[in-house]
Amino acid sequence: MVGITRYASYVPVHRLDRRLIEQAWGTRQAKGEVAVANYDEDALTMACDAAMGCLGDQPAPVDGAYFASVSAPYGEKQIASVLATVCDLPRALFSADFAGSTRAGLSATLAALRVVQSVAAHTVLVAAADVRTAAPENELEGVLGDAAAALTVGDGDVIAEFVDAASIADEFTHFWRTDVQRTVQMAGGRFASDFGYGRDLGAAIRTILERQRLEPQAIQRVALASPDARAAADLAKSLGFDAKTQLVSPLHGEIGATGSAEPLLLLARALDAAAPGDFILVGGFGEGADALLFRATPALAAARAAVPLARWLAAKTPLPSYERYLKFRRLVEVEEVSDVVTSVLEFKERKQDIRLYGSKCQACGQVQYPMARVCIRCRAQEQMEDVRIARRGDVFTFTVDHLIPNLEHPLPMAVIDADGGGRVYLQIADADDIQIGARVAFTYRRLHEGGGNRNYYWKARPIREASE
Repeated sequence: MVGITRYASYVPVHRLDRRLIEQAWGTRQAKGEVAVANYDEDALTMACDAAMGCLGDQPAPVDGAYFASVSAPYGEKQIASVLATVCDLPRALFSADFAGSTRAGLSATLAALRVVQSVAAHTVLVAAADVRTAAPENELEGVLGDAAAALTVGDGDVIAEFVDAASIADEFTHFWRTDVQRTVQMAGGRFASDFGYGRDLGAAIRTILERQRLEPQAIQRVALASPDARAAADLAKSLGFDAKTQLVSPLHGEIGATGSAEPLLLLARALDAAAPGDFILVGGFGEGADALLFRATPALAAARAAVPLARWLAAKTPLPSYERYLKFRRLVEVEEVSDVVTSVLEFKERKQDIRLYGSKCQACGQVQYPMARVCIRCRAQEQMEDVRIARRGDVFTFTVDHLIPNLEHPLPMAVIDADGGGRVYLQIADADDIQIGARVAFTYRRLHEGGGNRNYYWKARPIREASE
């Protein structure tokens, strides 16, 4: 049996109330809010958070890694390899980036399924994330939201069996961004929804239903990524589905249209509530369409996401102003730290700084970070072994820096006692203050830029998504 074996979501903490956009420009906006990535987040960092949540504290063997996004922080540099390194996956795996269309996340999932079906791999990680930017005062400004999702596809311990898929490839201009444009462009309006989205995704879904000899009423959950909430409901009705009972609730009012991550987020929302035997149909659109059909297995009940999507949606902090959003997006000039990290230094310290490894003394068991050759406790020399630092811990002590030329002030810095050993000094993300003893999760974030490149490192964030 081939299908989904694990899944996870990630939604950034900040929300921009659409009323703030109305106040800034006098334009009319729908009710609700959009999720906004922090100033040190991008598609890579959010994909890493989702992937780490999917893989768990001790990642199981993975044969391949796919990354999907239309807003990757690099035009030339494979993000899937960076993702695999941050997640401490083996070097000997295949990897690929998927881009160019907001259905890239679903296309990557289908590619992973085909690879596993062909017995070329047993497990493939797929992570999708987007931080798409709209021009100020543009109608998309209150539409686009930021988020990430990840899943593993495999041939064992399947929680959602892969049943069938259908795809459409066709030129239809709806959303685009050329190689010299920073912001997303849109054309077509209602025409694009009807004759692009509705036509192409509708054709893919009809193909699956006909091939599997299924009536629309046989599908328990229909997860349709769409340009807007109305388009998904209209398409569902046109196909014979009951939009009120079968359509998975869209995310537009809660966090916005999340690009490549949207189909996988809706799939996660469906899996969070599905019962064994339920059919789940998921669809994505962009220069054609992909539709995938899954059937939940009895294993799902004991293997749902550790943090359901609903908890990510609820754990939020409102942005106090529209201007703060502009600063996060760097649509206004900001002062930032600039520092050059050479490729030689990055290569020499990649296990310590990217995979997050420290040293463990074979004489006394002391774990320390950074990696060392002398034990700080018993002073034993050359008796250290590499050890993976856990991704969670407790705040031992902290300070607050008001002077660093950082985009946000003040900047809390904390000494973290990692679970299982190791003390790490990190910036605190997603919080203006922190308390001694607070539980934090390690998150891979943008640190600074220099030499025309972006530099990333670990930070710590409060575990806001924990259950009460």
